[in-house]
Amino acid sequence: MLLTSSGSIQPPLLPNVNDDYRSLTRVSNSDLTRLKEEHLGYWSVPSARFIPETTKVFGRAFHQHLLEPETVGTVLNQLLPDLVPGYPILAPKQAQQLDTLTQTIRQDAFCRRYLRLSERERIVLSTEPTTGIACKARLDMVYTSPKRRNALIIDLKTTSARTQAQFLESCYTYDYDRQAAFYVDSLRHADTNEWDSTRQVRFIFIGVMKQRPHRLFAVDATSIPGFIEYGRKKYRFWLRKWREEQETNVSLVPAWSMSA
Repeated sequence: MLLTSSGSIQPPLLPNVNDDYRSLTRVSNSDLTRLKEEHLGYWSVPSARFIPETTKVFGRAFHQHLLEPETVGTVLNQLLPDLVPGYPILAPKQAQQLDTLTQTIRQDAFCRRYLRLSERERIVLSTEPTTGIACKARLDMVYTSPKRRNALIIDLKTTSARTQAQFLESCYTYDYDRQAAFYVDSLRHADTNEWDSTRQVRFIFIGVMKQRPHRLFAVDATSIPGFIEYGRKKYRFWLRKWREEQETNVSLVPAWSMSA
């Protein structure tokens, strides 16, 4: 079974980038989330399947406004219902909220610096060494120091958390430890070998409150004891499950059909 990156038909925000990424026959962290849901039951884990479509639209619009402002015109497809009949649109209140959240990020000195210096929406292709599985990751922001000794990955989240402690708790609830480990290791084992000489890779989650006062929270995932290590165990477990399912499905194919 080849897990795909999308279970529903949605008009793309970034037609070329998103389509090219989804078409890559590699395993992403999102694929592992769906595999976990299939095995444990959709009701037992926080599931993207139960997130309202308007919330998903808002999340994609937020990332595009912030990380790909040059393509922001395509977001009009979500704001004007005549362009995409029947598709959920951002209400005026959501559009205002979107502007507020993006401005909150841009006004923060740390975020502003790395929005300027980082590669945004960087696609990294890698091969996980313990399973040999080809993987893919799309990083919100990745900064590599001039001599490539250090790298910093920043992942942006909108959050309902109202305190730093609640945001940290959500990092465990939603398997962000697995995401952080998957992304850090994607750089370490990139097929291009461009980070082979990098000594340190840091991963920071930036969360922005969806409600007022729209505070920012930061979690340095690589500084929390055991966070990355536990996340690594998680993603390798589900990669093995993914490989087992592929091998099982291949073994079920009749020999005559394979030779036809």
